[in-house]
Amino acid sequence: MRSLILDRKELIIKELSEIGVDPLAYPIFVNKAHYKILKIENLSSAQANILKQTALICGADLAIPKDVYHGNKRKKFSAILFSNHREIEKMIARLDEQPWMKKISDNLKKLLDSELYPILKLGKELIKFSRTYIMGVINITPDSFYSGSQYTAEEIVEKVTSEMADEGADFLDIGAESTRPGAQPLSEEEELERLKKVLPLVIKKTKIPISVDTYKANVARFAIDQGVQIINDISGLGFDKGMARVIAIKKVGVVIMHIKGTPKNMQVNPQYENLMDEICNYFGKRIDYAMESGIKKEQIIIDPGLGFGKRLEDNYEIIRRLNELKVFDRPILVGHSRKSFIGNPFNLLPEQRLEGTLGVESLLIENGASILRVHDVLETKRVAVLIDKIVR
Repeated sequence: MRSLILDRKELIIKELSEIGVDPLAYPIFVNKAHYKILKIENLSSAQANILKQTALICGADLAIPKDVYHGNKRKKFSAILFSNHREIEKMIARLDEQPWMKKISDNLKKLLDSELYPILKLGKELIKFSRTYIMGVINITPDSFYSGSQYTAEEIVEKVTSEMADEGADFLDIGAESTRPGAQPLSEEEELERLKKVLPLVIKKTKIPISVDTYKANVARFAIDQGVQIINDISGLGFDKGMARVIAIKKVGVVIMHIKGTPKNMQVNPQYENLMDEICNYFGKRIDYAMESGIKKEQIIIDPGLGFGKRLEDNYEIIRRLNELKVFDRPILVGHSRKSFIGNPFNLLPEQRLEGTLGVESLLIENGASILRVHDVLETKRVAVLIDKIVR
C-alpha cells in the first residue's frame, strides 16, 4: 500500500485508466480528489445549523462555533467546511432547494468556477493565465531599495527595455517614485517630469504592455495617454479618489494592491488579528468599489503587497496561503523580488538575494501566482518555464 500524490486531472485519469476503471466514472473520482477547506462567514445560527446538516448528509463536514446551537438570532457566525469537489456539488444541489440558502449556494458555485484560469482584458486583447507571466521592473528613481534596478539615464532605460523584452518579459512596470519602507512622497510635478523623459522612449522601443507604478490620478492619465495599458496602484485606488474614474474612463488594466498605512509609515509595527481574513476582506471591498466606479472585473489584477505593511512572518504566511486569493477569480501579481524578507534570515543585502528570490518564485508559482514582478527577468523566466512544466 502507498499514498498517491495526484494533484492534476491527467495524473488521476492515468492512474484510474491503468487499473481499468470505467471512463464514465472518471469525473466522479477527479472531483473527489480535489479537497478544499473553506471559511464561510456571516451565517445566522439557522444557516449554520442547516449547512452543518447538509455537509454531513453529503459526506463533508462543517466546523461551527459551539454557541451556534444556542440559536442566538442577533449574532453572525463563521464556519469552516471540509470537503472535496464532489461533496460541494452535492451540497449545492440541496442548498438550491432552499431559497434562504441561495447566497451560500451561489458562493460555492463561484468557488468551483474560480478553478479556471483567470482572464485579463487589455484593450482588445484577452490574456489567459495558463502559464506564469513575468513583469520586469524599471525604476527611474535614484532611491530604489535595490541599486541594480535604478535606471535614471534615458539611454540606459532604452537599453534595459530591449534587454528585458529579449529575455522574455511579458510586461514592463515603470516606477518614477520609490515606495520602499520609509520613503518620502514625491510631488506630482516631479513624478511627471521623470516619466516624461523616459516613457515615450519605452513605448516606442517595445510592443510589450507597459505598466506604470503610481497612485496619482493625473500621473495615471498622462501615462495612459502615452500608451500605457496598466496602472499599478499600491494604494488599491485608495490614496487618490480620482484614480478609479481615470481607470474606468480609459478602460485600462489596474493592479489593486493590499497595503496597511503608507510607504512612509507602513513598516512601523504593523499588526494583524487574522492576516488572510483582513487581506481577503480588503480585496472584496476594493474590487466592489472599483466595479461600482465603472471598472470592469476583467480589467483588475490583485496583489497581496508583500513588504507593504507586513511583518516578516506575514510575508511568509501570504506566500504559503496565496491560493486563497484565487476565490476572487482575478490574476494574482506578486512582487517578491530581492525584498528584505528574503535576505533577512541570512542578513543579505538586496544585491545578494537572487537565489532566495528564485526559490520563493517556485513556491509562488505552485501556490497560484499569475504574474511575478521582478528585477531579474532572464533568471525568473527560466525558472518559471521549468516550474510551469512541473506544476501546471
